[in-house]
Amino acid sequence: MDLDEIKVVYTCALCEVIVDEIMDHPCIEGYGDIYIDNNHYFYPVLDDGKTIIRRSQLDDHMEGVVEDELETNENICPNKKFSH
Repeated sequence: MDLDEIKVVYTCALCEVIVDEIMDHPCIEGYGDIYIDNNHYFYPVLDDGKTIIRRSQLDDHMEGVVEDELETNENICPNKKFSH
């Protein structure tokens, strides 16, 4: 296998779906920015520009959507399909 043939894929932090193209994914619809971490998970960024949302296991062992504040905005990119 040639290393030039390795394709990078991304995982949505909300629904855990693996995608080739982030911009076509419905979970980011309506968000102006997206955060991509070093493990290729992508997260919608709230309007404050520093808070992401993601799915997480809660204390009661149920899953839910939580907000986390980013330590850096280094990996934030604009959502090219964002519409107001």
